[in-house]
Amino acid sequence: MVAADLRNDAERSLDQLFDWCCAGTEARPPGRPGVFRFVVTTPTGTRTRYVTSTDEGTSVLRSAPCPPNSTVQVSQEDLTRLVLGDLRGSMAFATGALQIEGDVFLAMTWIDQLRRGL
Repeated sequence: MVAADLRNDAERSLDQLFDWCCAGTEARPPGRPGVFRFVVTTPTGTRTRYVTSTDEGTSVLRSAPCPPNSTVQVSQEDLTRLVLGDLRGSMAFATGALQIEGDVFLAMTWIDQLRRGL
């Protein structure tokens, strides 16, 4: 496998993770919609995704529709653990596994909704 294949696999894996955690979610953080910039560290480099949460639902984009309310920095491993329910957002934030710039309260409210569990 060449480096380009690994990068493509990392992109696909991250897309699948975000699609899975956001699929069918009608929920949005209480109070107001938001745009969240996720900066995710993967084994092949840093990737960025934008999650928009509106009254119509949630979507994941590769480019920003408008300036984000918050920027969330996390590793792909910890993001996976958050989505699976193996790691709580508050614990990840408290231990530095999750860093947030901007509207921390809005981001934490939305991150708690990421959790899908099995």
